Amino acid sequence: MFRTSIRNKLMGLLLAATIIPILLSMLLSDRYIKDAVTEKSIVENRAMLSLGKNNILNYANAINEISLDVYNSLNSPTSLYAMIERGVAPHVVSETFDRNNRMLIYGHLLNMYQSIKGVHQIHLQLRGADNLAYLLSRGFFTGGPVSRIDWPEGRESDPKPFIEAPHPSVSYELDWSRNVKQESVFTLRRPIIRTPSDEVIGYLSIDVKATELAQICSTLAPSKQETLYMLDRGHRVICSDNTNAASPGELLREPWSDKLFASAGESGTIRWKDESFSGIVIYDTLKTNYMDWIVVKQLPYSYLHENAKTIRTINSLIVALFLVIVVIATLVVSVHFTKPIKRLIGHINKVQTGNLDVTVPVQGKDEIGTLARRFNSMIGTIKDLINREYKLEIANKNNQLKAMQAQINPHFLNNALQSIGTLALQSQAPKVYSLINSLGKMMRYNMNTRDVIVPFEAELAHARAFLELQQQRFADQLNVAYDVDPRALGVLVPKMLLQPLIENYFKHGYEPQGGSGEIRIGARIEKEEWLFVYVEDNGIGMPPDKLDELRQRLARPSARIGGDEEPIGLGNVSMRLKLYFDEKAELAVDSPGSRGPRGFRVSLRIPLRAGLEGQR
Repeated sequence: MFRTSIRNKLMGLLLAATIIPILLSMLLSDRYIKDAVTEKSIVENRAMLSLGKNNILNYANAINEISLDVYNSLNSPTSLYAMIERGVAPHVVSETFDRNNRMLIYGHLLNMYQSIKGVHQIHLQLRGADNLAYLLSRGFFTGGPVSRIDWPEGRESDPKPFIEAPHPSVSYELDWSRNVKQESVFTLRRPIIRTPSDEVIGYLSIDVKATELAQICSTLAPSKQETLYMLDRGHRVICSDNTNAASPGELLREPWSDKLFASAGESGTIRWKDESFSGIVIYDTLKTNYMDWIVVKQLPYSYLHENAKTIRTINSLIVALFLVIVVIATLVVSVHFTKPIKRLIGHINKVQTGNLDVTVPVQGKDEIGTLARRFNSMIGTIKDLINREYKLEIANKNNQLKAMQAQINPHFLNNALQSIGTLALQSQAPKVYSLINSLGKMMRYNMNTRDVIVPFEAELAHARAFLELQQQRFADQLNVAYDVDPRALGVLVPKMLLQPLIENYFKHGYEPQGGSGEIRIGARIEKEEWLFVYVEDNGIGMPPDKLDELRQRLARPSARIGGDEEPIGLGNVSMRLKLYFDEKAELAVDSPGSRGPRGFRVSLRIPLRAGLEGQR
């Protein structure tokens, strides 16, 4: 009752018509706000990364320019470049060179040291016989020969400068006479080239405190929920902020980093979602001739969508308020509309008990008022129909009596045939008995109106009885042959398929004066899926144009097939096949007259699994 009540349906419709648009609006607006906030954050953070990138580039370029002071005043004998050239000259005595040039080298390195903020120490190494090296750190200066070239492996002959990722500062194998504090530094390495050739004659290393970059990085991640990385192409962290994933100098092993480094663009955005991180990754590149870094910023969706959550909460409160109003309005409207309907149902219940003297009071001119007037009119019509029903019942009994009388005649004829057959046997006339028996089989088969689906064996037996009577009629002028696969006998088929095809031969194709007639009936199972049945004869056949016209008519179930010269039986069989099997069954006709003088063939292809068992 609850589900079928119009009042409940009306309430559900009104609630759905109100709530669904509001919820849909909430979902769409929430999605739009999230997308808008995300896009705005991407734009703002790209601008912030671009500004931070410029600051880092300016700082790195300043350090690079300081390293280029080596080449100032190339032709001056007191220039740092000239002293390095003399120091790597053949047959130079390291002790003498060091004693004569130590203070000059100290002055040049001190000038570099004081030119920029954040420099921790400067290391200069000559690529000579004794590998002279000098180190200036926090005002302390030392130098002397060392055992090896202090330069990253594989880059000894590379003329390009580069920056190393942050690492703890080292003494470069020089003897420290003072305790210099160890710092985390990143290092600008510059090979000193003998101009105009590419020969490396020395190495300059400027160690800069990593805290300088860390301060710049911290300005790019103002919120604690934002994470910032400065990375080199070796996946090492230059600096970072608000993260414990990797410290400066360590390798970053985040799942999204592989996709980041595989990206060919200078800047871009990666949307990422997995167990470790769900949000936006924004990146930009810092690329010069001495460094190739990537600045990366992680923005989690939870941080980006904080404002959207607030708006969604407000919308939810508004929806709750509207829901209360809608429920109250729905109750009022549904009661107003369904009250007259309930009154009408009460009068209908009275009619159901047999009281036809009920009149529904009509109120208003709306649909419910019209329904009440039609109900009163219907009650009057029912009274008239009841009076007519008595007359129809009497007429029906008379018709049943006539039908019973009509059934007596076929049964009487069948019993009479049996009596005649018995008399024929007594008179020693077995041929007469056989013919009467065949006729009796046909009559019993035709009178059985209960079975419309029969085994093919029954159809074949009916056809045999019919042909036995025809053979008696035409004597030696009719030959009948059967080619039936035993497996086909049990297949269920619609009743009366074969006789119309056989009778078509005697009606349209057989000429007794034309010689001996032949008819062949065959059936077999094809591919375990089809029952194939054919009836062929040596009759007069059919011209090609008439045969094509017949095929077209058989292909259209609604087309009328009949007339004085058209085979009505074929049309009936075709329509019955389509009735039982739709388009799965096939009826095909062919006449050898298109290739020879005579003959006509009808073939049926019926599906074995057609569900006919339920129609028997």
